[in-house]
Amino acid sequence: MRVAFLSAQAAFLDATGRTQAELARVQEQIATGQRFSRAGQDPAAATQALSIDGLLSEYERFGRNAVLAGNRLALEETALASAGDLLQRVRELVVQAANGPLNAENRRMVVAEVRARIEELVATANTRDAGGEYVFGGTATRTQPFVRAAGSVVYQGDQGRRLVQVAADQFVADGDSGAAVFELVRNGNGIFTVAAAAGNAGTGLVGERTLVDPALYDGGAYTVTFTAANAWEARDAGGALVASGAIAPGDAIAFRGLSFDMGGNPAAGDSFAVEPSRNQSVFLTLERLVATLERPDGTASDRASLSNELATALVDIDQALGNLLEVRAGVGSRLSALESRQSQLEGAGVELKRALSGLRDTDYAEAITRLQQQLNVLQAAQQSFARVQGLSLFDYL
Repeated sequence: MRVAFLSAQAAFLDATGRTQAELARVQEQIATGQRFSRAGQDPAAATQALSIDGLLSEYERFGRNAVLAGNRLALEETALASAGDLLQRVRELVVQAANGPLNAENRRMVVAEVRARIEELVATANTRDAGGEYVFGGTATRTQPFVRAAGSVVYQGDQGRRLVQVAADQFVADGDSGAAVFELVRNGNGIFTVAAAAGNAGTGLVGERTLVDPALYDGGAYTVTFTAANAWEARDAGGALVASGAIAPGDAIAFRGLSFDMGGNPAAGDSFAVEPSRNQSVFLTLERLVATLERPDGTASDRASLSNELATALVDIDQALGNLLEVRAGVGSRLSALESRQSQLEGAGVELKRALSGLRDTDYAEAITRLQQQLNVLQAAQQSFARVQGLSLFDYL
């Protein structure tokens, strides 16, 4: 009988220990709100939770990158809008100067305003973000991109773009280089330029420039010379004659797929250079405009030269405005992509957190039920052992 009692006691203590351990675990789950505190308590759920934690951390990093990139792009868009407004104002001044003769005082006022707009444009091109980095420096974000040197504006940045990762396989440029925005602007009409020679004696005025047939234009350089007031010829860079013809005021000169209107009264011997468009800094365009406005216009040929230079400046400014619009369109598309990506990240994050909660968080209703069950089991075991322990054979004699 003694051996049986010891065995029962050992079994009771073992069962009680297991029940108390389970009871303690349930109490811990209720107190901490976590289904497990150590991976060994639920290896499968712990492994899944660890994987989800990694994804959430990655998504949060992508989200932060998207926010930072979006802030820089929004700042760039504002700067581009400001630059566009400045150039638009300069364009209005050029139209004003070209459409009506200005006296010396008015021209000085126009020159003063253009110079002021140039300084504003330099300041805009040197815009910094909240972190003190230059928006238009390319990848050299700590180097001031535009500085004054020898009377001109020089670009010190690079042509790179910094890419920000916003998804495992998606990178977005958080800005554009100052070279792409302000330096690499095609002059003329973007295809070719027409410039009157400095020594022209007549009053020939270059009008609209048009690429009539891209298939015929070879991108070469030509010189159009008036052999008489009503006749012209075009020669290539080697001096070979490529076209000639008669002309009346307002007619167009056309050859090799290009055409430009010619007004006024050219004199025999006057010439015009036709060259392919090249990259030209916006600041150089504006500096040349200032130099043009400061030139004398005492003679008819001087006024014709001034008109031609103003027309060239107008075309170049239009090219710069068009380039700004293209860059702004690119910024807008990237901002839209970032907004879409942020929305996707937020949605995915919510789903991952829901899944993580299902793996890690305590189900209080289920835990309290188990707690009560374990308490009942422990209480019943204690009561039954107490009753069995008190039994004696003499009770039945």
